[in-house]
Amino acid sequence: MTGKKAYLFVQSLLCALLAGWLAAAAVRMYVEGAAVQASGELFHYIFTREKAAAALKPMAPLFFASLGVTVSGWLLGVKDDAPSISKAVSPLPGKAVSQEGARAVSVTRAAVLALAVAFITLGILNGGLEDVLTKANAICMECVGLG
Repeated sequence: MTGKKAYLFVQSLLCALLAGWLAAAAVRMYVEGAAVQASGELFHYIFTREKAAAALKPMAPLFFASLGVTVSGWLLGVKDDAPSISKAVSPLPGKAVSQEGARAVSVTRAAVLALAVAFITLGILNGGLEDVLTKANAICMECVGLG
């Protein structure tokens, strides 16, 4: 196994572990909250800011390790050799994608990602996280009928 393949394997493994841990934490929060509601406390919120923070806190090292591996690979220029959609698809039939066009797509993606992270951070700092959790809880519990 070459160094590049080992790096990509480690990066994929960290991402899969993080996704699995997040899914398990969400299921655990729901099961615990549903048990409290079943015991008779009907207005007990299952998903709250405090519960989410408590569930995410143990995941922080794995998240930052995954982020560090991703950033280090980006800085070192490690890329998969498999053809990607952005390399293979051209806006015009019969035309190849130029190097400048591929670079423009990468820059645009990075700019949109940075903008998304900035707005998510601003929303969290503004207190929007609690509003979103409250509304999501209301939708799940009342409209869909999970509670």
